[in-house]
Amino acid sequence: MRLKDLASFCFPGGVKARLMEKTPSLSDLNQLVYGQEHLGKDDLAFVFSLKVADNATLYGVCLHVSEIVQRPPAILGISSPLPHSSGGLCRFLVSAPRCYCLLSKFPFFELHYEMLNSILQQERLNRITQFVSGMSLTDYVPSMPKIDDEMNDNEDSPETEHCENWMESAIPVDSAVALTAVAAGIVPDDEAPTSSLKIWEPQSPESASDFSQVRYLDKDGRKDSQSFDDCGSSETRSEYGSYVNGHYSSLGSSESLFRNGHTSPEVGTSFSSRNRTLERLGSSESLFSPARSMSEDDDDDLSSVCEKEFSDDLIMAWARENKNDLLQIVCGFHALPLPERGSELVFQPLEHLQAIQYRRPPIAALGFDEKILDPFEDPGVDVKLAAAEEGLSLSLWTTATICRVLSVESILALVAGVLLEKQVVLVCPNLGVLSATVLSLIPMIRPFQWQSLMLPVLPGKMLDFLDAPVPFIIGIEQVPADLKKKASDPVLVNVLKDQVKLSHHLPTLPRYRDLALELAPIHSKLSREGSFAKKHPVYRCNEVQAEAAAQFLKVMKDYTESLCSELRSYTITSVQSNNDRVSLLLKDSFIDSFPSKDRSFIKLLVDTQMFTVLSDSRLSSFENGGP
Repeated sequence: MRLKDLASFCFPGGVKARLMEKTPSLSDLNQLVYGQEHLGKDDLAFVFSLKVADNATLYGVCLHVSEIVQRPPAILGISSPLPHSSGGLCRFLVSAPRCYCLLSKFPFFELHYEMLNSILQQERLNRITQFVSGMSLTDYVPSMPKIDDEMNDNEDSPETEHCENWMESAIPVDSAVALTAVAAGIVPDDEAPTSSLKIWEPQSPESASDFSQVRYLDKDGRKDSQSFDDCGSSETRSEYGSYVNGHYSSLGSSESLFRNGHTSPEVGTSFSSRNRTLERLGSSESLFSPARSMSEDDDDDLSSVCEKEFSDDLIMAWARENKNDLLQIVCGFHALPLPERGSELVFQPLEHLQAIQYRRPPIAALGFDEKILDPFEDPGVDVKLAAAEEGLSLSLWTTATICRVLSVESILALVAGVLLEKQVVLVCPNLGVLSATVLSLIPMIRPFQWQSLMLPVLPGKMLDFLDAPVPFIIGIEQVPADLKKKASDPVLVNVLKDQVKLSHHLPTLPRYRDLALELAPIHSKLSREGSFAKKHPVYRCNEVQAEAAAQFLKVMKDYTESLCSELRSYTITSVQSNNDRVSLLLKDSFIDSFPSKDRSFIKLLVDTQMFTVLSDSRLSSFENGGP
């Protein structure tokens, strides 16, 4: 995968920024800096996949987290914010999603997401620690005055003095702004004002009641003021400059930001002299913005340079020397050995973080007998095991997702289009639901295996893939206006509306009514868990979802297996002169074995590449004396 294309898959619809006002309560900023939104929504975690060399699948495990635009990636270990323009207002901040993406050839989705969550957990802990350590706890804190009879006789009420004393020891609001700004990386530590500053500074009794004048910090950490009324003027808004990807652009609308990539500025970082070679990787330009900073001719060289010059030990040594906890987590994870099938892996991100346990499925759980697997007799055994492991890893959480967003009727219509290898387009603006719905088709159609193009998430700038004259399953966020021109015979699935539109009539699945009745009660259980699922990432299921999804898939597997279970009965095998056995499927006889109302579907099914690959594999097994 070219690095210049990676950003498009991480942000398939572009990056949508959000304008955030610095209110006195700091509610939005605090939620952004200290919150854990990614654990409470179903649209921030998603998976894209691509076919790479040797027809292997590359998974992109993505997690979107809203962060302040002015803040560089924390994994760089840089506390100073990115450069600011001298003319920008600081009454507003711009937040946008940052994508944490892990690329892997192994479908260990649970492990991958737990690793990404450990990074975010440590980053949040660093912010909280930075905020707490910045609070001045040595200020005068008066003791509670004793309430006795002498106080009651005193003409000066102690309540007034008590209130004033405690107000003096309270943390000033602008100090909280500064500390939160430091934790967010908006202003550097050395520019944060002291706790003696006050956000409200009335100059007179008249101004004390005037709340239209607000003190806030400008980009240099100095105090500035701006009237609430003035901020609403068009002149004030037009002057606001947003720092985006290394340059300032006027804020026409929040959604117009991040549309085009530009080279990120070189951020000064202190590196040790003995690890000077890491300096190229330590800047946000060369490591964390390769898609923006490298030309098309150079982007393919970065991975090779990293592999040759920078080992896990070297980067880990630099990370420990510079106390970069996040980079230590990444290096430790990358250095883990690949677990054997059936073995358990334990990853300890950092000493104070909870260990992550992951058990790789054994061969028996993949539906194979380890005793009869012989790579010498069957060179494709590794491919079969990889496909089975992918289906098992995707089975529960993707099935739970598709069952809560689509009805049984829509699911079966979608499965019919997939089994007949039509051009299938699924549309949903929710990336988590979209990718899970597309990926759910992998375990749902087993033992068949999709042989053509499958893209759970297609970037908006790559819609030309819809012109491909081959079967495909593609997920997109919005329907293009010229979809009918691009796709010759599309099966269009609108996930939000629970609609499946066919350009031409498709025959229904064999025994459709019986299958729908058997699936209905299981589907109902998963539908009732929708309120839980919306408040959690799509890759997390509760016990009810997991159990019901397993039952749903068992019914579907028994059904799809029944479509090809009688292949041996309609196979003839001849023995050649050299004792080689050749088997041939009698397709017409096989089609006639189904009821007449189902033959139209089976006739189309046997002509698909999926059926051909499966039947050839089974015929080869028959020739070798297999079941």
